Amino acid sequence: MYTKTTKAQLCLILCLLLSTCTWAQDLVAYHVVGKVNIIVNGKASPLVMKAHVKPTTTVEIPYGGKLELLDEAGSKRIILKTPGRATVNALMASSDNSVSKLSSSYVAYVKKQMGNSGLVSQQRYTDFATVTRQIDSVANDRPDPSTTAGKALSFQDRFNQFAGQAHTRYDNFRAECNRKYIEFVRKAWEEFDQLPAVEKPEDQRIKPVVVPDTASTDRFLFFKRKKRQVKEEMKADQLVNSSKPQPQPVAPIQEIPIPEEEQVFADMPFTFYGTEMHVRLDETKRINLGEVTPDRVADALQYFSTKTFDNLLYDCLKIRKEKNLCDWAYLLMLKELTDQFCGAGTNEASLMLGYLYCQSGYKIRFASCGKRLHLLIASPHIIYGRVSYRIDGELYYPLEDPEGPTYICKASFPKEQTLSLLINSQPVLDENNTEIRVVQSERYPEMKFEVKTNSNQMQFYDTYPTSFINGDITTRWVMYANTPMAEAVKQQIYPTLREKLKGLSQLDAVNRLLNLVQTGFTYEYDDVVWGGDRAFFAEETLHYPFCDCEDRAILFTRLVRDLLGMECALVYYPGHLAAAVHFDELPGGVYYSSREGKDFTLCDPTYIRAYVGEEMKDFQNSTVNLIVLK
Repeated sequence: MYTKTTKAQLCLILCLLLSTCTWAQDLVAYHVVGKVNIIVNGKASPLVMKAHVKPTTTVEIPYGGKLELLDEAGSKRIILKTPGRATVNALMASSDNSVSKLSSSYVAYVKKQMGNSGLVSQQRYTDFATVTRQIDSVANDRPDPSTTAGKALSFQDRFNQFAGQAHTRYDNFRAECNRKYIEFVRKAWEEFDQLPAVEKPEDQRIKPVVVPDTASTDRFLFFKRKKRQVKEEMKADQLVNSSKPQPQPVAPIQEIPIPEEEQVFADMPFTFYGTEMHVRLDETKRINLGEVTPDRVADALQYFSTKTFDNLLYDCLKIRKEKNLCDWAYLLMLKELTDQFCGAGTNEASLMLGYLYCQSGYKIRFASCGKRLHLLIASPHIIYGRVSYRIDGELYYPLEDPEGPTYICKASFPKEQTLSLLINSQPVLDENNTEIRVVQSERYPEMKFEVKTNSNQMQFYDTYPTSFINGDITTRWVMYANTPMAEAVKQQIYPTLREKLKGLSQLDAVNRLLNLVQTGFTYEYDDVVWGGDRAFFAEETLHYPFCDCEDRAILFTRLVRDLLGMECALVYYPGHLAAAVHFDELPGGVYYSSREGKDFTLCDPTYIRAYVGEEMKDFQNSTVNLIVLK
């Protein structure tokens, strides 16, 4: 009979054997560039697509070559491009090589693609130019819809002819823009110095103050009106222009019919924050950049600029519209797409991402740092914690920090616009709801709601970079406060709260919402929870177990504006953020006057159990910044 120790040892051995067996499963050669060899018994033979190898198999990668392997069991892509002869395991240890995770839907797509007889990867080639010539030999011109073969032109025929001519003009204009841009890419590279990251200011810790709840109702309470001095007033709509339309392509992108025999391979799936999306793209469109040189980058952009990729761009822009993707979400969506297609962290992924974002109307620049190609994104925002480059007076941010001397291509594209970090509407993501959370006011127990949040949405918010704009650091909170709450969340909590607020005066209603935020959530410092300052969107405060003063002020002003239709402002003390509300009839307590003559009465969600108009003792001699929200 085995002892417990022996059983534990056997379990450990079994686990090790199982993991070894999993890793010992064959890898499939999926993409081969150059004369890649497999070494068996000391003899070299060409490694071709669909060949099976093991991690212990010795392969030989030529200079400029590349081998991509599919690990189906682990849903991974292994990219080997370091020249030399070694086992797959040994080559993976090189920093030039990479292993990236694939979604299960993309693995299925890859397996289907390997049955595509037209796949360029099945042809042996030795350099990028050969691939480009092979793919460019495919006819890219679509039929001209205006041809009539001598028929009499009806009104519809004449309209179609006009539309076809308009499309041709658009195509010609865009093609000419791309031609000039690519010419510029070949020669417009300069060395730039990196600007250090701007670090978030460290605010002092403000401990929440709890006042005794001696009064059972606020109906008869009255505080003497006290006007406090405003150091500076900011109008959020002037500081942060939320009405600016999203960038658009230099000319409309026309959809191109796909031959029926190609449609089975043309659908590429990828997952964006738990939401599966599809674009028309197949593996015959893959490229291998090789060395990062101006000519190679320009050649690749020339290839991307053919009509071959118009349907892909058309689909991406359609997703942006249908899924309500802001500029930041659209960039991340394209990055997920290109990482899946080309391999995360590869030069090809950076190049393809840059092309798609540029053609969508955004201002980008390419940068070369040693063997790596980097993508820089222009934005008027000062993004905390991110290095940047100043090019022609504008700041550009790399998606990954370059190391060493950086050469940047200054080539610009017509009508390009900078990335905005405003979120004017919530992205439409598949629901992945959390457990129900109950939030209840201590003083007014009828003010109670249950809510589930979408973890996919929370993951997207987790990537959002904190920034400020127009030289004013207080705008960092405006971007959170002015972001609307998702309709799914509003539908859960707003009907209940509206019913409880019905028939109340403005003062009574605001006091109830204020106590709900004061007592319905647990206070904790950001540096304790997150290791540093981090503001929340309104929904994040409903999602996470802890919040601080700025999170409470943002949620409170969102609730007051949405449920009561009253104007709100953020109140910035040194190291503390509170809120203020404009009442039709000015109640008692502390208030501030805006330049337009509107009075905003203080409401502090961190002054626990305090009523409208009450101010923490430590701030009674402070002047504030008043930030009027839209």
